[in-house]
Amino acid sequence: MMKVFCLVLLASGVAMACNGGPPTDPDCQNHDLGSCGTACCKMLFTYKNNTPTQVKAAIFATLANGGPDGRYAWQTTSDGTFGFSADYNYEQFHYLGQAYHTSPMPGKYVTSGPYRDTVNFMIFEDGKNNNATTVRVFSLSDINGALGDNGMNYKNIMLAMKAV
Repeated sequence: MMKVFCLVLLASGVAMACNGGPPTDPDCQNHDLGSCGTACCKMLFTYKNNTPTQVKAAIFATLANGGPDGRYAWQTTSDGTFGFSADYNYEQFHYLGQAYHTSPMPGKYVTSGPYRDTVNFMIFEDGKNNNATTVRVFSLSDINGALGDNGMNYKNIMLAMKAV
């Protein structure tokens, strides 16, 4: 089993969506107020004793068929592959991946939905830890003017990575 060590760099989100009320889901308590020009979250996860290829395969399998909540969808990369790029093997960098996450996002100021967020993955060898792979995950609200995401970008990342 992989061990996960998480460092939250920007706080921003198997229940539905973070709804803007008093957070009962601990993964909905990290709100972002537009730090990327819209709401976003970036986190790092380190997997000891796993190669970049092993970590990529585990993440890909986790989000295949919609992931833990059935709302993730892998996207085609710039090199034409599905989910993750081919192995770049450039310095310590190996794979880039992208998925969309869709959520109904009910809340105080929201009258419609669903809403889509883009979740990007960068997988690289961890230069500080021998035999370790790090994954940088970045979730961005795709709707213009997401000043406050009710913690959904943080939840997008945690929901995926807890299941790996």
